Amino acid sequence: MAYFGVIFDADGVLFDSERQSLAALYLAIKEMTSGRVELGPDLLAFVCGRDDNSIVDHLNRQHGLSIDTAVFRSHKIDCYRRVIADDPITVTPGALSLLDQLEAAKVPYAISTAAVRAKIDLSLSVLGLAQRFPIITSLDDVSAGKPDPAVFLLSAKRLGLSPDRLIVFEDSINGVVAANRAGMYSVGVTGTFTREQLSEARQVIADLRSISVPLLENWLNDSLHSKGEP
Repeated sequence: MAYFGVIFDADGVLFDSERQSLAALYLAIKEMTSGRVELGPDLLAFVCGRDDNSIVDHLNRQHGLSIDTAVFRSHKIDCYRRVIADDPITVTPGALSLLDQLEAAKVPYAISTAAVRAKIDLSLSVLGLAQRFPIITSLDDVSAGKPDPAVFLLSAKRLGLSPDRLIVFEDSINGVVAANRAGMYSVGVTGTFTREQLSEARQVIADLRSISVPLLENWLNDSLHSKGEP
């Protein structure tokens, strides 16, 4: 069994796709509410990293709507497909290098996302990365999205590692909260949210270029030692 592993959120961490994802979400909300609701700062803080059920329930309760979750999910994926056709996504700085390092060191890793599997598969296909992620845990696999820790705990089970041996990279407030609730070592990646907004993370970084396997080992060793583990 590996000593430790890494879990990545997708949009905003591995994929430079947060702009496009938010644009698709903006379109989906605007079109599904006939222009009554737009994605402002307060709504963004609530929905970012959450599952579609939570988003739709919030919209319906707050605005007296009756949006169907399945219809919303399908429409949001269609919006995402339209957006990335005009504004292609890319891999984030440092992501490929870190994946290479993890593979060379035989450190297992996974994607854990509040997005549906169809969206992740689309992004991976567009970027040519489908073969690099044998373990993907998405909203399709759990009953609740972030900040519920279910998606991270399921990835831990699939990786065969205890939560305290996993380092999570997240760019959303809800994602950091979920990682902390799962008992994992959370690393916030700025972009969608500021360093201050991600301050509940154990570490906060600008992107993955500064990350190496020895650094990850040091972070985890310090964390485990602080808990009295050898």
